[in-house]
Amino acid sequence: MDKKAIEILENCKLEDDYFSEKGWVCPLNFHPEVISQLNIPKKVIIHDVTLRDGEQTAGVAFTTDEKVFLAEELDKIGIPLLEIGFGAVEKDRETFKRLSKMNLNAKMLACTRIMEEDVKQAIDCGADGLFLETAINPYVVKHVFGFKNTEEFIDQIVKCGEIANRAGLFIDFCAWDTFRNSNLEYIKGVYEEVTKRIKVDQIGISDTFGQAHPLTMQFMVKKMKEWIPDIPLSIHGHNDFGLTGANALMAVTSGADAVECAFNGLGERAGNIATEEIISELEILMGIDTGVNYKELYRISKLVSEISKVPVAKTKAIVGSGIFNSESGIVIDIALKLKNKLGIDYGMQPYSPEAFSRNLSFVGGVGSGKAYVKYKLEEFGLKATDEQVKEIVLKVKTRGAIIKSALMDDELRKIIEEITGKA
Repeated sequence: MDKKAIEILENCKLEDDYFSEKGWVCPLNFHPEVISQLNIPKKVIIHDVTLRDGEQTAGVAFTTDEKVFLAEELDKIGIPLLEIGFGAVEKDRETFKRLSKMNLNAKMLACTRIMEEDVKQAIDCGADGLFLETAINPYVVKHVFGFKNTEEFIDQIVKCGEIANRAGLFIDFCAWDTFRNSNLEYIKGVYEEVTKRIKVDQIGISDTFGQAHPLTMQFMVKKMKEWIPDIPLSIHGHNDFGLTGANALMAVTSGADAVECAFNGLGERAGNIATEEIISELEILMGIDTGVNYKELYRISKLVSEISKVPVAKTKAIVGSGIFNSESGIVIDIALKLKNKLGIDYGMQPYSPEAFSRNLSFVGGVGSGKAYVKYKLEEFGLKATDEQVKEIVLKVKTRGAIIKSALMDDELRKIIEEITGKA
């Protein structure tokens, strides 16, 4: 594709920021008035929780061998923080011990309650750091955890942090259920006191029940960066209202430094921010380098799906098996004209299939038209009259309506042979 050869129309240009081998995306994402409203950190950290929170998907259970294998694969594609499991769980302790001998580049984090024994077990099994987590909802703090007051609550967090500090562990302190608090001063007070008394490498806020809308996320991220500007901030979110992608992107463009996410959106209830989605959004929609090899996202997604036994919808963003199949006659017609006249291979796709090591495919079905049949005839090296093309289209539509799935090439060849007598 020679971009220089593409004409300028109505003063519309195809610039590198939004038109590249990755895809042809929204130019307004890069408009100065839009960019001026963003506060993007220099580096975005991908903190993958597939092996911990992903395993909390009802019915999912990873073996030690499976966790070790997936951790290696996630490390290979450049994910810097991997939440492996719980130091308090025997199976996970064995996983940490095995991984600690493998010299991976990623930090291996143990999800740890604010219990001193949990921290000691994480240290003993060789974890590189802690995802030190506790609810910050005062109703949970009092009536579930049993703390008499906020001071006692903070003291317990600090005790656990001090043990980890002495052992030289990385600490990500995350107070979950952040967004069901109405008292911002309470949230501020807990985070400020904890980070003042112990060394914390990353702090996290969690939309645990997926209830914040994007402007609320922006508001909360800005508050956290105002209160504690010198410690990287991560965002954790669940997809109960389908908002994780929008909220994760809003968090990062509002100043959050890290995103906690799971492949295929695995996790409690409706799942987590999807790793493959947030990486693609950052890389392709915003031009932000995550340090992750996004070409491998589809492959990793398939591995996670096979091992977790949780299928991925064929229409799932980024990794769905059917997202690069085009059937609609008008879509195929436009795509072919853009390719023939401008050399654009993916003009009717939001991103290039090649960006994810995949291929575009034109398939037959009820929506097919003449453009599809003519394209396939040329591909097969066959010829047909205009009347025969019409007959083939009708046959393809009829067959598609009956089988209710895309017609593959061998089926189309049979239809062509029936009508033209040529194979």
